[in-house]
Amino acid sequence: MGVKILSVNDSIGLVHFRGLISDKECSELIAIGGSNAEPSEVVDGVSGVSHQTPGRRSMVASPAADSYPIIEELKHRIACFVGIAEEHQEPLQILHYTPGGAYDIHYDSFLEGAPQLKNGGNRMLTVLLYLNDVEEGGWTQFPHIMTNIVPSVGTGILFRNTDTQNLQLRESLHAGLPVVEGEKWIVSVWIRERAYLVPLVNRTTEILRRTL
Repeated sequence: MGVKILSVNDSIGLVHFRGLISDKECSELIAIGGSNAEPSEVVDGVSGVSHQTPGRRSMVASPAADSYPIIEELKHRIACFVGIAEEHQEPLQILHYTPGGAYDIHYDSFLEGAPQLKNGGNRMLTVLLYLNDVEEGGWTQFPHIMTNIVPSVGTGILFRNTDTQNLQLRESLHAGLPVVEGEKWIVSVWIRERAYLVPLVNRTTEILRRTL
């Protein structure tokens, strides 16, 4: 499957592209996400604990890659596209936003000293894939580089979160603007500077889900 580059912004290595995923695969991922969804959470940068917050209004699914061939294949494609081994990827997330749903302005990377850094270093890169067309709203906004990306089925973006020292890149500040009409489905993948180590609490939760 050939990837077509739609635009590039060098300040954060923002690449807008099409062709990493087909429309049929987008529909398949939406179905997977709809059957595994729960309220989205945000990881606290000090305690490392995940919790729900008014700033992130969506549902999320993180299905195990070995349970769905499409997810295993997509992880492989992303690794080839960015040139970084799959082991650096955090678990793939499928996110669903309904009207009013949004992810307020935020950074994906962590500050120095954050407990999450011990699980594979900082989040160097983010990959977002848009699984559907949104009737109105739901843009991905980068205020510091004055760029808005309009969700369109089968397209995606790649951008840097950190500088050459793996410190937070100021210009990577971004938001998922509120959905006004319709719904928004995306895939989100964060890529660490080293192989990602799943936190013990997450491993325990996954074991319980598979055995209960």
